[in-house]
Formats: sequence, C-alpha cells, structure tokens
Amino acid sequence: MKNDVIDFLKHLDWDSFWLNFLVGLIFFILSIPVAIKVIPYFTIRQLRNKNKKYILRKTSYVIQEICEYLSLMPFKDEELHKHQVAIFTSKKDLKNHRFVGLLNINVFNPIVFPKVQLVVAEHFKNLSINEGFDLLTREKNRISVFREKLERLIEVHSLHIDENTISNISELCLDIRSFEIEFEFNFAIDDLIEKGVTERVGVFGVMNLAKLYERTLILLKSLIDKKNFETEKKLKK
Repeated sequence: MKNDVIDFLKHLDWDSFWLNFLVGLIFFILSIPVAIKVIPYFTIRQLRNKNKKYILRKTSYVIQEICEYLSLMPFKDEELHKHQVAIFTSKKDLKNHRFVGLLNINVFNPIVFPKVQLVVAEHFKNLSINEGFDLLTREKNRISVFREKLERLIEVHSLHIDENTISNISELCLDIRSFEIEFEFNFAIDDLIEKGVTERVGVFGVMNLAKLYERTLILLKSLIDKKNFETEKKLKK
C-alpha cells in the first residue's frame, strides 16, 4: 500500500496539479467578496421588492402619525401655516395609489425649519411662567404618546421598513426621550412650591421642544421625498 502511494506521487503531473490549485485558489479568493457583498445585496433587494407593499404601508403610517401630531400643535403662525400640503402614494403604482395625509406646513420651504423654532419660543415668551409650564406639560404628554407610537412601529414592523427610515425615526425618539428627561427637572422644587416656600421661576425644556418640532418636520420631508410618494401644495385661503 505504501509503495502504491509513493509510486502514485512519483508519476503525478505536479505542474498540472499546482496550476489547478492556483486557479482554484484565485477563484476562491474572488468569490469571497461576491459571497459577502453581492449575494446579500441581491437577496435583500428581492426581499424589499417582495415586501414593497408592506414598506409603503408602514411608511405611510409614519407619515400619518407625524401629520396628526403636527396638525394639533398649539403654535400657530400665518407665515408658517400659509400652505397646505396633501400627500399621496405615487400615481405610478395605480393599484396602491391613495391619499396618505394632510399637512398645514410646507416642508419643502427651507424657511419653515428655523421658523418653527422661533414660533414655539415666541409663544412661550408671551405666557406667564405657570401658563408656560401648563402648556409644556400638555406638549410633553402629547409628544410622549407620539414617541411610543413610533417606537412600537419600528419594534414590531422593522422588517418592512428600510434601514435609513428606521435610523431616522430612532434618532427622533431618542431626542424626544432626552426632552422628557429634561422636563422632569421642572418637578425638582414642587414640594417647596406646594409649601409656599418659593415660586416657579422658569420652565425647563422649551427650546428642546422647539428643536423637536424642527426635527419632526425634517423627518417628514425625508419620508415624502421618497419616490413612492407625491404631494400637492396649495395656498390656504
């Protein structure tokens, strides 16, 4: 048996063996990036095409939630709210074409992003400290509910939402949570206020809330900028 093996090795065409080995090694190395990048890319692409209907529904739901939240904002301004934007799914997909939401702020005007911060800040500036605290409390409760809805969406339906959208929603939720924590500082002297030892001298979280409105508008614009959505803008009478 040992002699047979030795005899086989002596008569083996080593030039062909090493040539085949090198060729196989080259193809193996070239196949690594294909297996790592290309195959997963096309697999995910096929899954997204298959789940396109669900992705559209979930993104539409986020848009609807944002539109509802913004439509109930207590801060009104003639310039900020002079346009109305209707949002639809793309007419290119007539089978699924439908109305999604209505927004009273034109997010395609870049002025509205810093403007909304000014409107919120000016509104609180014209209120007494206690009135400002009461209003901020209502806004905190409202935006907390809004955050919980968005978090449930990305927790339960993340497979049907693209990664960029999930990331943007998550960042907004984290910003809202930061505002909620800052808002709690308003209760630090509640016991002293109740005893009549001191009065409320300020309100924590106003500018944080103002920035959240801006970030929410930016998120909405990024969503309706996608190819699956169309808009119609008109001047409010």
